[in-house]
Amino acid sequence: MATRARPGVTKLIPSLGVSDIDRSLRFYREFFAFEIVDSYEAQGRTAWCWLRCGEAELMLQQLTADQQIRLEPAIGQSWVIYIRPEDIAATHARLRQAGFAVSDLVTTSYRARECFLTDPDGYELWLSVPGNKGNGDDEEDEDEERESEEEDDEDEDEEEPWQVRR
Repeated sequence: MATRARPGVTKLIPSLGVSDIDRSLRFYREFFAFEIVDSYEAQGRTAWCWLRCGEAELMLQQLTADQQIRLEPAIGQSWVIYIRPEDIAATHARLRQAGFAVSDLVTTSYRARECFLTDPDGYELWLSVPGNKGNGDDEEDEDEERESEEEDDEDEDEEEPWQVRR
């Protein structure tokens, strides 16, 4: 097996800056069963925490008033967090019963069941569960793609280093 020229990544964990960490903790624990793995307190209240539910992980950080920059549209609307709940219908119903503006639960053209909402800080959440054909894990396909990419990497010239464009 070929050795990678560059080290890879073993995990990616989103860290959300929030305006009220206690409210955000209640939301993610109540509707998605996250539990606190680690946390840090400052001045007697949670300032940062690391949450986990199964293999899903998320960090929350309390922002000060000065750090809570208001942009139009909000920076949180420039990207989306996908969440795959164990039971999307039950999660959808609980969110609606709690008064959250969650979209209708629909089946997409690619057979996934999905709905959308924003969390208490305006981060866009897409709840999505793959359709009947496949479970969305596609580990065998990913392994084949990875091997193919590694072979291609051996044949290609060295890439130019990535640079920030100013």
